[in-house]
Amino acid sequence: MKIFTGDETGLVKSITFSENSDYASSPIVKTWGKIDRSKSIQLMSYTTALEKKKLIVARKNGQIDILDTNDGKISQEFFEAQVTGEHKSSARFVGLFANDSILVTCTDKGIVRYQSILEDNLSTIETTLTLAPDLCRLRVHPKEHHIFACGGKERELSLWDVNSYKEGICFIKTQKKEQKAGLVWMSKNVSHDFLDLRVPVWITDLQFLSEQETTKLVVVTKYHQIRIYDTKAKRRPVSDYNIGNNPVVSLIIGRNSNEIFFTDTIGNVFSVDVRTGKILGQFKGFAGSVTNLAVANGPSLLTSVSMDRFLRIHEIGASRKLVNKVYLKQRLTCVIVDESEDKIIGESKQDAEKYDSEEENIWENMKEIKPKKRKIKH
Repeated sequence: MKIFTGDETGLVKSITFSENSDYASSPIVKTWGKIDRSKSIQLMSYTTALEKKKLIVARKNGQIDILDTNDGKISQEFFEAQVTGEHKSSARFVGLFANDSILVTCTDKGIVRYQSILEDNLSTIETTLTLAPDLCRLRVHPKEHHIFACGGKERELSLWDVNSYKEGICFIKTQKKEQKAGLVWMSKNVSHDFLDLRVPVWITDLQFLSEQETTKLVVVTKYHQIRIYDTKAKRRPVSDYNIGNNPVVSLIIGRNSNEIFFTDTIGNVFSVDVRTGKILGQFKGFAGSVTNLAVANGPSLLTSVSMDRFLRIHEIGASRKLVNKVYLKQRLTCVIVDESEDKIIGESKQDAEKYDSEEENIWENMKEIKPKKRKIKH
C-alpha cells in the first residue's frame, strides 16, 4: 500500500508498505520537493490522464502540480491567479478533482473551473462558473463528473450541473431568487429553534453518499451537526444529528454509505452510523488536531494526518486498533491513499466479504457511546 501526504512546508511524502507487510513495520518514506511555506499544500487528488495514474497537488500560492507517483517529478503545472497566499484575504482552494481529461478546481471566493489537462489541449478552458463566495468545500460526484455540490459559511448546500450551465454569473444571494443556469437544487435551512431564532449555516465538509446516485449527500458543520439530504425527497435534511460539542473539520465515507468518519477541532475521530446518528466508536491515539482522513478500502484501514506531525493507520471495525504511526517531521495537511496498490493481507475475497457481514452485525447491536462531558471548574 502507498500513502501520500502533504504538509505546511510544501513537501510531498510517499510512504510505502511492502506487499508482505502487516502495516506495523517501518515503511519506506520518500520526500519530494523543497521546503517553501508559500507552497503549503491545501488539497490533493488523483488523475488518470494519458492512462497513467498521477498525483495532483494544489498549493497556497495558486500553483497546481501534477506529479509522477513513482518519483515525484512534475509533468504539468497550472496556476489559479486568484489564489496567491500573499495576504490573509487571498483565496484558497476548497475543491480539487480530476479524471482522465478534465481538471476541476474551486476557491473559497466561488470560482469553479473545468479545464483540460490533456497535453495537446492545455489552453482550452471548458467552463468557468462564478458562484457565491465564502465556500468551504466543493465535491465532484465520483461517477457523474459534470455534477458537483458545494456549501460553506452562510451558504446552503447546492447541487450544480456544469453541462446545463450557460455563459453568465451564477451568484445566489437568497433562496427567493430565480434559479440560475446550472443550478439543479439548493437546500433549505432547518426550521427556527424553540426560541424562534434562525439556525446558522456553516458547512465545513460534504460528500456524496453513493457512486450510483447524485441525489444523496451528507454534510458536517461548524456547529457539530451531521445532516443527510435527499434531493428527490425535499430541500430540508431528511436526517439531522447533533454530534459532540466541537466544530467538525473533515468527513469521509466508509466502506459503505451507512458509515462515515469525521474529525473535530480537538483531535477526536469518530465512526458514525448515518442511519441512526449513533456514534459507533472513537479512534484513539491522537495528540493534535486531525486535518485529513482517507480510507483504504482493500485492507480496511483508516489513515489520518494531524498537526502533531504523525501519519496514523487504524483498523476499521469493532477494534479500531492503532496499527502504526509514522513521524513525518512537518505539520501535515493532506493524506491520500493509492488504492490501486491496496491488498488484503492474509485474506481471500470471500473471507473479506464474510468479515464485512460479521462486522455489520456487530455494529447493529452496539450501544451508543456518548462523548464525555467535561467538568467545569468554578
